[in-house]
Amino acid sequence: MENKALPFKRFFTELSPENQKILLEIGTSSVVTEGTKLFSEGDKPEFVYLIRSGKVSLSKMTIDGKEISVHLKQKDELVGEVGLFNEMSISVTATVQEDAELVRFETNRLEELFYVNGEIAVAFMKWFARHTQSTQAKFKDLLLCGKSGALYSTLIRFCNSYGIEHEKGILINVQLTNQDLANYIGTARESVNRMLNELKKKNVVMMENGFIVVMDLKFLKDYLHCGDCPIEICTI
Repeated sequence: MENKALPFKRFFTELSPENQKILLEIGTSSVVTEGTKLFSEGDKPEFVYLIRSGKVSLSKMTIDGKEISVHLKQKDELVGEVGLFNEMSISVTATVQEDAELVRFETNRLEELFYVNGEIAVAFMKWFARHTQSTQAKFKDLLLCGKSGALYSTLIRFCNSYGIEHEKGILINVQLTNQDLANYIGTARESVNRMLNELKKKNVVMMENGFIVVMDLKFLKDYLHCGDCPIEICTI
């Protein structure tokens, strides 16, 4: 049986076909290679990007110069900044992690569109709110739940964003090294090695062809005392 992706709403799919077409008409399409920086922390906000294929990572530098991965965005999601429509500098760096087809929108063109198209304006408002809540929740987990809780939270978020049904649980359909996970929780790779080995011994996770399979999602959620927050908030 073919594995099925878990349900997860993305910005572009929430628009009607007519408004999808209207939005694409004011953007500029391009193919961008892996490693390209779309914008950097501290830049002036000028653009919002819609991902049509590929993946884009968002990261932030700590005060001691350490890079922490914050989000990994995929098809039909937006890449931008909650401060794009004010004078605040961008607070993250966006890097293309997998060759991507993007549509770039100038913020002034978007603002003009919002005056005449309420559905698109509301969709952007919802995206801004979800993006903000998701980022806040992620940093709360990092600060309040310790290294184990931060790892568990990150695994749950990857399940929600990239999970597909698997006979033994949920397969995270993006290859993650232990160093990748360490970057998401701001710790050393050796710490992630130890925590993952503990989870494997407890039959909470397993590896299959380089992919992580979460076999006991409830264990991770119970540790974090997860509530009933919308899946869109608990994403990566």
